[in-house]
Amino acid sequence: MSRRIDHALRPFRGLRLPYLPPLLHWALAFATGAALSLSAANLPIIVCAAAIINALALSSIARIDAVTQRRRLQLVLLLLTPALLVVGFWRADDAGLPSNSLANVDLAGQTVRLTGVVADDPQWRNSGIRLLLDAETIEIGSERRIVDDRLQLHLPDPQDVRYGDRIAVNAVLTPTSRSSDEYLQWLADQRIAASALVRSGSLERLGSADLGWPRSLAADIRGALNRSIRDALPPPLSGIGQGMITGRRDAIDPELRSDLNDTSLSHLIVISGSNLTLLITLVMAASAWLVGRRFGALLAILAALSYGALIGPDPPVQRAMWMAVVFASAHMLGRGASALYAVSATAALMVALEPHVLLDLSFQLTLAGTLGIVILMPTVSQDFLSGQRGIAGAIRDAALVTLVATLTTMPLIALHFERSALIGLAANLVVTPLFGWMLLGTASTALLGLVSQTLGTIASWPLAWLPLQWLVLVAERTAQLPGAGLPIQGFGHVHLALIYAAILLASFRTHRERVARWTRSSDQHPDSPTANPLARIGLELIPNLRPTLRPAVFCGIASAVAATLWLSAIDEPAPQLQIHFLDVGQGDSALLVTPEGHSVLIDAGERSHDILAALRTYLPNNDQRIDFVVITHPQSDHAGALWAVLDHYDIGQVLLSAYADTTPFGRRLIDLFSERGIPTIEAQPGQQLVFGGDPGLTLDILWPPVGQLPDRYVKDANATSIVIRARYGDAAFLFTGDINVAQELDLVRGPCQTEPQPCRLRADVLKVAHQGSRFSSSTLFLESVRPTLAILSAGANNPHGHPHEEVLASLARVGATSLLTAERGDISVATDGSTISLATQR
Repeated sequence: MSRRIDHALRPFRGLRLPYLPPLLHWALAFATGAALSLSAANLPIIVCAAAIINALALSSIARIDAVTQRRRLQLVLLLLTPALLVVGFWRADDAGLPSNSLANVDLAGQTVRLTGVVADDPQWRNSGIRLLLDAETIEIGSERRIVDDRLQLHLPDPQDVRYGDRIAVNAVLTPTSRSSDEYLQWLADQRIAASALVRSGSLERLGSADLGWPRSLAADIRGALNRSIRDALPPPLSGIGQGMITGRRDAIDPELRSDLNDTSLSHLIVISGSNLTLLITLVMAASAWLVGRRFGALLAILAALSYGALIGPDPPVQRAMWMAVVFASAHMLGRGASALYAVSATAALMVALEPHVLLDLSFQLTLAGTLGIVILMPTVSQDFLSGQRGIAGAIRDAALVTLVATLTTMPLIALHFERSALIGLAANLVVTPLFGWMLLGTASTALLGLVSQTLGTIASWPLAWLPLQWLVLVAERTAQLPGAGLPIQGFGHVHLALIYAAILLASFRTHRERVARWTRSSDQHPDSPTANPLARIGLELIPNLRPTLRPAVFCGIASAVAATLWLSAIDEPAPQLQIHFLDVGQGDSALLVTPEGHSVLIDAGERSHDILAALRTYLPNNDQRIDFVVITHPQSDHAGALWAVLDHYDIGQVLLSAYADTTPFGRRLIDLFSERGIPTIEAQPGQQLVFGGDPGLTLDILWPPVGQLPDRYVKDANATSIVIRARYGDAAFLFTGDINVAQELDLVRGPCQTEPQPCRLRADVLKVAHQGSRFSSSTLFLESVRPTLAILSAGANNPHGHPHEEVLASLARVGATSLLTAERGDISVATDGSTISLATQR
């Protein structure tokens, strides 16, 4: 059998085919099989993937005699590669949520009683608290049963809830696997069975679960360190310190987080896989020159284990911790060349234990960053300034680690978020080399603060304040430059594959040198490539480039990666109107952005923090101008945050109701616009406001009539709300302010200003009037509009009871899907004029 295989493969041996050891083949085949199953790949893709895996296995089989003495063992192991592909496919298919999971139960918006244990530190949000619950029991009516599911809970009220508390709540569940919502699908991929909105005042603490002393101690230490950092550092530096040391994400200032996202620096301020990989790599690089490579790796292992134990049960951190430990262990044992295979095997083992980890972006970024460092770092270190030692060498290594990690994770970020911070490469190069100072300095400050608050405050300036302030300064300045938070259009899996293929090409020479260490003098083998001039000239061209040209080759590949992202970013995007219904609590606000960059803000809510954060997120290219603002009527829940908006943005024009001056609040608005020199327009039915483009955005003003309203209408600010029908191609969107049933019926029955027949109210998306109050949304009006989507902007558990159940029922009867900002956060709708797509914040 062996002779037959030898004879069959002999013609290919002179081609210098790549050799991969069986362990790497198994890891690749298993992970590929799991990915095919999780992505529900069709048959042609499965066949293509299987062919590539088999081709790689045959390539390695052809190279066995030139690489290893254990030919038969290697041959048997490599022949098992296709079986691992099948096993991976089966394992992922068998690892979904069980059939009896709450994810598969149709609860139809019922209120249920849940008991369970808080599985992580609660995260505070403007609209309440978000936490994970390991559910134990559920009561549906009189039925009570035991469950074993993880749920995500949203608590609208401030509550003293801690990790490990056993609680009971009344909540409305939304199963994740039955939803078409992208966020709920993402939760399902994380094996979270349902999202639950907790009823106000229903939470009951039942005691504490027995987590064991290690977890309890870690939770107490995290709490003490957070308090110490808050006492020693001013905001926003204290928030960064808590995110960096204890993983507390809700302490970070949202505006600063937006800047950090736009400059690709956010990975430094949270506990993530790339963060932990960067930590252990920098520890090894910084300590190797002082205590040696092996002891440096040992210090890195201790740092990773301690860090993972402190942060607690966060799955991404635990996965990154073990991957980092394996990576450092390979170096400590003197097997740096085998780090690639150790990390790959560890990743495959994680996939075997939990296949859905492949869908987790944090795992993908961890794997990409770690493998990038393992694969490219030897090549880069050899080509750039090789031979430097001491502090200069440590700084060089820190900069190169930053370059490599950013290069290998940027494509994934572009694919998942359709944004890329091209300026982030430069920002990381000037910040990340100081990451060790930030991390260790902030940790030292926190520890000193535990001993003495005064001592911690004094020591914080040189240890933590300086590097963290540098991070903030770089983030704020670079976020204003071109290339920060750049939208990416059309970047897909093909671009991703091309970029990673270029990265693998750059590392080919280093991999060949690793294989050469296992060779039994392959140059003397009769089938050696030295006997094949064609192979020597063609396939060894890149590896045998002169050393002076190697940096140029690497820079060329790095430039190709940036160019691919840049071309995707500047490629002419498909014209789409973006409409963002903003989660501003108990109030209204919507932002319209045209493909040409025109922006229209309809109302601003009354929570300045929320509206400013949303504008920074959704306005294109950090634009500091809003072309057009509509204030539907003079009430604080629709315009209370306008003062803050005017402090941060230039406003082109403002559309006001003709009756805005009938209330004190309205007169304050008019005076404000007059003081700022902002021109105002009086809304009149029949007006059409056109924003150019193809097809272009048109705003039709439908209500209120000027000088024709009865006194009872004029005395009610809600009745004077501006009603706008926005048209983009064949798509229509209706914004109704806070009009009541009487005004709805006037619109349905009365003639339009420009037409003898009633106004055309038909719309694909309806912004439901008055936060879903029962005094609006009449049946006749809803039947005239016939919306596909109905957006209800109301605060969670607000004192008015919005939205009312009868309104939700009426919307359901006309076939509309109701979406609540209290549950979904910001709700974004995009249209090209014929089709409409939907995305929600949570």
